[in-house]
Amino acid sequence: MHYYTDRKRAEGKGSIRHGAEHQLEVTYSSYAMTVLVILFLFRIAPLIGAPYEVVLEGVNSAFNATILGLFIVSATYHWRFNIKKVFEDYVPHGWDFAGMITTTLLGWFFCGLGLYSLVKMLIAASLGAAG
Repeated sequence: MHYYTDRKRAEGKGSIRHGAEHQLEVTYSSYAMTVLVILFLFRIAPLIGAPYEVVLEGVNSAFNATILGLFIVSATYHWRFNIKKVFEDYVPHGWDFAGMITTTLLGWFFCGLGLYSLVKMLIAASLGAAG
């Protein structure tokens, strides 16, 4: 007669340590996003819908530009990291790899696009102040 413990029955039936790492990364990313969203709402969101010159003046502040840059990077990282897990868990094998590659490329594209736009606005603001 065999008596197995719960641990013995569970061995080999799931991931060890992988889920905990993912949970910690998501938790830390969520903490960073919480702080950045609060700062974004108070510093950047009032600029939405304002005239172009007002937006340039608001983004030209080093603090606001840093918040906006960190928000762009953190949001795209957080999105890509979590959508990757959706593909791993819910998409059939074979398609999950293509989906993860696609979402990684989209994440890098949108992050680059956002940072390019931010740098372009900062250059336009500095040229407007110099001219």
